[in-house]
Amino acid sequence: MPTTDPLRGLEPDVAAHLANVAANLQLLADLAYGDVALAVVRPDGTLSVIGDARPNTAVAPIPASRAGHNLSHSEQTEAYAAAASGEAVLGTRTRVARGIKYTTAAFPLGSPGPYAVLVRDLAEQVAETSGAMETAFMSASRELIAVLAEGPLVDVHSGEPFATTRTAGDGVMGIDREGRVTYASPNAINIMRVAGHEGPVLGVNASALPGGGFGVAPVLGAHGALEADTEVGDRSLVYRSIAVGSGVLVLVQDVTEAKRREAQLKVKEATIREVHHRVKNNLQTIASLLRIQARRSASEETRRELEEATERVSSMAVVHDLLAGSNEERIDFTEAARTVVELVKRGLVGEMSPIRVSVEGCSGLVEAHAATSLALATAELVHNALEHGVVDSDDGEVVVQLRRVPGELVLVVRDNGRGLPDGFDPAKSANLGLAIVRTVVQDDLRGTLSFTGGRGTTVTVRIPLPDEEHPTEQE
Repeated sequence: MPTTDPLRGLEPDVAAHLANVAANLQLLADLAYGDVALAVVRPDGTLSVIGDARPNTAVAPIPASRAGHNLSHSEQTEAYAAAASGEAVLGTRTRVARGIKYTTAAFPLGSPGPYAVLVRDLAEQVAETSGAMETAFMSASRELIAVLAEGPLVDVHSGEPFATTRTAGDGVMGIDREGRVTYASPNAINIMRVAGHEGPVLGVNASALPGGGFGVAPVLGAHGALEADTEVGDRSLVYRSIAVGSGVLVLVQDVTEAKRREAQLKVKEATIREVHHRVKNNLQTIASLLRIQARRSASEETRRELEEATERVSSMAVVHDLLAGSNEERIDFTEAARTVVELVKRGLVGEMSPIRVSVEGCSGLVEAHAATSLALATAELVHNALEHGVVDSDDGEVVVQLRRVPGELVLVVRDNGRGLPDGFDPAKSANLGLAIVRTVVQDDLRGTLSFTGGRGTTVTVRIPLPDEEHPTEQE
């Protein structure tokens, strides 16, 4: 695909028109049962393809996108003839691609002189075996091409550009200028019956159909198109109606079940957010109780242990607070890490301490369970770095680094303190915080934990996580 805007340099009205045609190419391809390509006429007369689509309704003769390529003069004689004459060219020459025989038609776009051409390639198999539905759809595609040849489709109410596609469940109807149904696909008939219409659909005034007064009537006699959501009894219908020469081309879709699932999903999401909100409140209440108990304790050791417990509970509350405001069961853990680190620093050394504590890098999205456990591990590691590494230093620094690599999230906590004591063995350490980290990382998250001494201490945590669609960083 070209990296530059294919419409650059064109007059604004021309660019808007062609952008609208390109947005409706898939609908044209599906109705026409053939490949379609939109080619703009360049100053030197070359036809340059700026968009194309292959049908979901039939075999596609053209195997790959032609966007960004010029049409060949010798191979696309119909397209160049249409551009030169300003008239539609219905080619009869049979071509073969991928073993599929097809013919090509070309339709000029824009007046007074064509500034683009729409090319349609139709497989002979489709043309020769067309039934009533295929014939009606292809007729509708020709009418839609005629409308798009004159200018962009616009919403009849707002005047904004209108574009749509056809889905597998859509019903298609043709409405004449008097508002009567002249054609209805099997899907359309079934949708009308389920929505409560009794009797035949053909010949009925569109306004008498379920939702037709809202979805079709406003387009009759107008220039443009309309998308309307209607509620008919217990059914939800979406009408997309386009004014064409013979009347109105209508696509109608029953979205009742989709809306019900969407409503159920919203209720579920709201319930989950409320649960996280309540968990956060409960954890904060527990933290407050522990804080009160710590202040009342006469034992310095007990007070310190209760304060550490408060940190642990508060670190988990941070994650649930973020989840309560999220629409999914994942959060950007980087934000949680910053809050947890600041919470630990403030509780242990105070806000005015010269010790620097920072969070670098990016974690990407982490699911709820892993984020909660990781927040607890982060709090413990930062607490240990402050308490045992740099607490007495005027130039102390603790850095938390987050990095997403293929299949893993890497958390590194590094300080510039006194380093590990001689003979230190994390597996045998009696430190409660390290025991919690080992349990969380190795047993809960199925990750690994490693320590490096020397000038300061570096603790590296690696936990397996599915790759994101766009990983933050590669090693």
